[in-house]
Amino acid sequence: MSNEQKVDIKVMVTSDRLKASIVLIQNQNGIDLTYENVMNKLRENKITFGIDEEAIKKIIENPIFGTPVVVAQGKPPGKPVDGKLIYHFDVKREIRPKELPDGRVDYKDLGIVQNVRKDDVLVTMIDPIDGENGMDVFGGVIRGQKGRKLNLPRGKNTYIDSDGHTLKAACDGQVCIIDGKVTVLNTLEINSDIDNSTGNINFVGNIHIKGSVLSGFKVVAEGNIEVDGIVEAAEIEAKGNVVLHKGITGMGKGRVIAGKSVFAKFIENATVVAGEDVQAEAIVHSDIKCGNKLVLVGRKASIVGGSCKVGKEVEAKVIGSYLSTVTEIEVGVDPIMLERYREIKKEMSELRENIKKCDQGIEVLKKIEAAGLLTDEKREMLQKFTRSKITASERLKTLQSEFEEIEKRLEERNEGIVKVQDTVYPGVKITIGNVCKLIKEPVKYCKIYREDADIKIAPYA
Repeated sequence: MSNEQKVDIKVMVTSDRLKASIVLIQNQNGIDLTYENVMNKLRENKITFGIDEEAIKKIIENPIFGTPVVVAQGKPPGKPVDGKLIYHFDVKREIRPKELPDGRVDYKDLGIVQNVRKDDVLVTMIDPIDGENGMDVFGGVIRGQKGRKLNLPRGKNTYIDSDGHTLKAACDGQVCIIDGKVTVLNTLEINSDIDNSTGNINFVGNIHIKGSVLSGFKVVAEGNIEVDGIVEAAEIEAKGNVVLHKGITGMGKGRVIAGKSVFAKFIENATVVAGEDVQAEAIVHSDIKCGNKLVLVGRKASIVGGSCKVGKEVEAKVIGSYLSTVTEIEVGVDPIMLERYREIKKEMSELRENIKKCDQGIEVLKKIEAAGLLTDEKREMLQKFTRSKITASERLKTLQSEFEEIEKRLEERNEGIVKVQDTVYPGVKITIGNVCKLIKEPVKYCKIYREDADIKIAPYA
């Protein structure tokens, strides 16, 4: 049968060059449909790789007209394997003081510090594997994709070994991740009180104070701060955690600010701001703000007076007192984020105002320039306005994206919850999101949460 067929043979190749097909068109003046002729046609079109001889034989036995039939297939390039980093320390370390059987809390056993010794291996880099090369139907090489290489996250006090694949500690200290970089922080130990003899302290690593921090002094650290003694009306500020073994008697002026969490035996007449959690045995007449949880532990586990603004959850045995002390609890919105949101909003409106003034100035000076009356002094003013506008616009753009990010996170309101293991007293005002409830009768063993536009009280479970 095939000998009588006269055809035109058209060759088609896909744009990725991985498939070649032939289309047969009946034509009395064409060529014979033979295996040889199909192969010649492919050769003419320079198709040399992945030819499927079976498919060609089949189409000669049973010709299909006007429809492409695949007769050659290239080899697609292989998938790459990205490089990776292996961390040799605990990246997500949880810090929680241990509660002892008798209800006391041991602040010594925190496991905060991940100690490393000089030359310890911190991170190992595994190289990527590139995808294998493929081949198109013309016998051309298709390069495999390259695997993504991950660089060693080298931070302060670390070095890359001569093998180029391991990150090591350059000194003894505490390993942590700061802004995505592995860093070794060294700790500053102070064996006395913070007073006139030491002055204020500002350190790039961790600070461990064996004594107390007296009124009027300030201690600032890029890492964690630990105080064995008492903190008076002083300021403590850390990017990491703050641990106060004896607590703070702030006399209305003491402040503790932590990027992460604050652990204190007690907090009295003080302001505490923590990015994550606050944990204490007793809080009295203080102003607390924290992004995540406020947890009271130990025998007392009480909050009396003051105001606590908490992102997610408050847990205590007692809130308020039988004297109906005014105590305000707000949960369900991260107060630190909210504050930042307000700051940005204010700065953005100032920037817009500034840009408007620059535009007006530029417009006036451009008119003078058009009239050819621009003095050197005015030309300098024009440049100054233009520069000022560019700077303000760039800052506005940066703030805008942070603003949108925070707005999105504030809208994902996690409904807050207050858990009370013993009693919540009258005089306590509870706000969840934007709904308030004033407690009028003592309530025992309960959890307080929001349902739609109401605040509900249910048994503690």
